Amino acid sequence: MAFVAISSIAQNRPLQERGFMGAHPAMLEPQITVEQQEAISKLRFELNKELLPINNELAEKRVQLRSLKQVEKPKMKAVNSKIDEITDLHNKKMKLVANFHVEVRKHLTEEQRLAYDLRMSSGRRGNKRGSMNSRGIRNPREGMNNRWNVR
Repeated sequence: MAFVAISSIAQNRPLQERGFMGAHPAMLEPQITVEQQEAISKLRFELNKELLPINNELAEKRVQLRSLKQVEKPKMKAVNSKIDEITDLHNKKMKLVANFHVEVRKHLTEEQRLAYDLRMSSGRRGNKRGSMNSRGIRNPREGMNNRWNVR
């Protein structure tokens, strides 16, 4: 009887409000002000505006690389050249993201910077690799276990 009562009480609490041992993770981190949110949103918008053409070009180059590799006799000079173009774009993208992180940190207090740095180093950046969808089903095309997915 007590199990049913405890179970029904536990079920009334939404999952989003609970973290490890009942703690709400968002409440444990330092809160940012509205001004900080606006500044960071503006920085994120500018970053996304700069990344969009780079990501589009990366997608095009990957398709071109795939086409170069899938012919009967691939020309390795052309394949290597396309790989160099792709890595140059990745380099450009990484520099933009690194600059974004530096700019975001300028808007944070010391306590907020510590929480931000810990989050960035712990892998909680929204990394989708090997993630599950909303129904808890792992995407077979993502993740480390897919032997054909070399990235």
